[in-house]
Amino acid sequence: MRNASIPVLAAALLWTSASAANAASWSRGDTGTNQISGTAIALGATSISQQTDNTPGIDGVSCGNENTGATLENSFYRRFYLSEHGAAPSATVSAVTIGLRDGDAGANDAVPITVNLYTIPASTPADTIPLAALTPIGSATLNLSVPAGNAPTSFTIPVTGTIADTAANNLVVEWTNGAGAQTLPGFYPANNTAAETHPSFIRAPECGTPAPVPFASIGFDSALIMVVEGSGLPVSLQQFEVD
Repeated sequence: MRNASIPVLAAALLWTSASAANAASWSRGDTGTNQISGTAIALGATSISQQTDNTPGIDGVSCGNENTGATLENSFYRRFYLSEHGAAPSATVSAVTIGLRDGDAGANDAVPITVNLYTIPASTPADTIPLAALTPIGSATLNLSVPAGNAPTSFTIPVTGTIADTAANNLVVEWTNGAGAQTLPGFYPANNTAAETHPSFIRAPECGTPAPVPFASIGFDSALIMVVEGSGLPVSLQQFEVD
C-alpha cells in the first residue's frame, strides 16, 4: 500500500484524466519517525558522484498506482559534467551504484532494473536532460533483491559505455523499471536530502512527466543516490564544495 500521496499542482491538470484508470499519483512511503538510513557508498579510486553524502535514505518519491500499490513506469537520471570531475579526454563507465527501498509492502526478490548510459552534447543547456539530445552508449538489466522493512539499500549494476570525447559530451545515467511497468511490491528510490552539485531528475509518464524533470519541480526536493565507476573518472580530481 502506497502512502502519503504528494499533490503536484503544476502538473495536475496534465495527468488527472489520462491516469484515472491507473489511479496514478506521486507518493512516498510513510516514514514517520523511523528515520533509518543505509550504508554510505564509498567513492573508489575511479568513481564520481554529485552529492556530499552518498548514504541511501528514505526521501525518495515515485509514481505509483494508488489502487494496487504497484510502482508504475519511473526513470531516474543524473547528468554528469565530466570536465567538473577532471575526467581524462575519454572515459569508460564500468558500473553504476543506486539506492532502492521497498514500498512498505514487503520484500521483492526480483525487481528488474535497467541502467542506461547516454552521452549528451556539453553545449546542451545546463541542468536539463532533453531526451532528443541523448545518444545511447550502453545498457544493462539486473534483478535486484529489495529487502522488506523500508530499509534503504544500495545496489551496484555492471554496465559498460565509453565517452570518446569528455570535453564535447557529458554523461547521462538513467535507471528505470521499464516502459509500462506495474512493479509489485512497489519500491522507491532511496534518496536523501544531502547537498548536490546538480539536480537529479525523474520521468514518469503516468504522472504527467513524459520528459525528465528535477525532483524540485514536482514539489519534492531530494537527491538521487548515484555513484558511477569507471576508468578516466579520477575521484581525486572530482571533490567539490557546496556553499
